[in-house]
Amino acid sequence: MDLDALTPAQRRARTELLDLGGERPSFPADLAAVLRDGLEDGIAPLAGDLGRGEVAVNKTRLADVMACERYQVEREQAGFDGWNPRIAHATVAHKALELSVFLGGEPTPLDLVDAAIDRYVDSPDDPTGIGGWLRDAPAVELAEVRAEAHERVARFVESFPPLQRSWTPRPEARVRVDLCEERVVLRGKVDLALGAPKATRARVLIVDFKTGPAYPSHVDDLRFYALLEAIRSGVPPWRVASYYLDSATFRVEDITEDLLHQASDRVIDGVTRILELHLRRRDPGEVPNPACGWCPARRACDGARAWAESRDLQPDTAGEDDG
Repeated sequence: MDLDALTPAQRRARTELLDLGGERPSFPADLAAVLRDGLEDGIAPLAGDLGRGEVAVNKTRLADVMACERYQVEREQAGFDGWNPRIAHATVAHKALELSVFLGGEPTPLDLVDAAIDRYVDSPDDPTGIGGWLRDAPAVELAEVRAEAHERVARFVESFPPLQRSWTPRPEARVRVDLCEERVVLRGKVDLALGAPKATRARVLIVDFKTGPAYPSHVDDLRFYALLEAIRSGVPPWRVASYYLDSATFRVEDITEDLLHQASDRVIDGVTRILELHLRRRDPGEVPNPACGWCPARRACDGARAWAESRDLQPDTAGEDDG
């Protein structure tokens, strides 16, 4: 790599975030088994009443139930309300970043975005429905998707060091952990994973790309990913990071056994709540918080009204300045 050709932001990320050549920790060989056993022991009393594959938990569902149980239940019942430019552009941008690793030549950010759109539109396997939406979207909405996705990809290209094949880059890396005879499934999809473990030495870096400001939940999301990776591969990542494209800054956390056990405790707490609500063992609790502004139950929820009153807002706009 020609270091002189890197921008200051790329050089900073390469030096401070990737820390190439730096020391990497080792972990006990039985750590994955210890973590898995702890999770299963924690949720077994409720998981026994489930069928195989009945409950799947990802970072969003976990964060929702920890923020407000009613919010999680209402969002789950409401389901996905369809594609629009605001959510489609992020999906297209992620696909474009994935293609940037494996396409030859020097495609521009817009080339990558258009290739990502074509890939979705032409794909015969489209479980999410985004390909059909992109194919039929009005020209103005498609232009919005291209513009927003292009901006996101361009910011990545100009601020993150070019990915080298020797780093074993894995964009959109999926990880799955089955618990209690597959009655509960923990799932994650990492924006970018770099490196591979060697024996018990941690050499994987997990990066989640964000637009907008930093939120405390970003730390919990990354610890969740670290926990799943530790159980899946037997070796945790050595570091996790949120990379904020708007500011070309990042927040990192080096993984320790203590952090993994904290993440496990949070997962047990969150999954227990999800299972109690799923099995209708109790009614959901309400906790006023920024998510009230876009909760489907905000007009009828005392918690949403309390949050709006605390911010001197109407319930329908209670979260607009927190998103």
